[in-house]
Amino acid sequence: MKKSRLITAAIGTCLIASLFAGCNNSGSSGETAQATRIEGGQTQISVEVTENNNQVSGSKYTFTYNGFAIVPGSDAKPVLDSLGEPVEEPYMGASCAGQGMDTLYEYNGFTLFTHALNDDEYITGVEIENSLIDCGGVSVGDSVAKAKQVYGTPKTEDDYGISYSDGGTELDIITDGIDTIVLIRYREAVD
Repeated sequence: MKKSRLITAAIGTCLIASLFAGCNNSGSSGETAQATRIEGGQTQISVEVTENNNQVSGSKYTFTYNGFAIVPGSDAKPVLDSLGEPVEEPYMGASCAGQGMDTLYEYNGFTLFTHALNDDEYITGVEIENSLIDCGGVSVGDSVAKAKQVYGTPKTEDDYGISYSDGGTELDIITDGIDTIVLIRYREAVD
C-alpha cells in the first residue's frame, strides 16, 4: 500500500509539472497564463471569469461533470465544493512558478489540478482517463477521427494526439500512437 502511494505521488508530481510546463517563460504576455513573472521578480496571477456558470470568458472547451462546468482558469472553490471529497488524499507541492502551491485532486474518472496563491485557488487543468465520461461527444476509447468530427480541425496534430485552443483553454486529446484516445486533457493556455 505504501509503495502504491509513493507511485501515485510520483505520477502526480509528473502530471502537475506537465500542466505547468513553460509557466516561467518570461517572454510570455501573461494575459492567459496562470502565473507569469513580471518586473521585480513578482508573480502575477491573471484570471478572467464571467458570472455565468463559473466559466472563463470566451472559453470554448469546458469539461462538464454532473451538470457543473469545470473550466481551467476559473475559481476552484465552487467546483471543489460541488465535487465533494476526492477518492484519494490530495497531493500538494510547491508551484513551478516559485510561489504558491499546486494541488492534484483525484475523483472517480478524472483528476483536477489547481494552483493556490494567498487565499485564491484556481483550476489549471482536468485530465480524463475513464471511457465512461463524455467530453462533449468524445470519450476515452474513441478514435481521433471522431474527435475531429466533433471538434473540427485541430490546432496541432502528431502521432500521439491532437490539440485545440480557444485562447484561454487548451484541449489535448492524447492517443496510443495509433488512433485510439487514451486521455483527454483540458488545461489553461500558457503562452
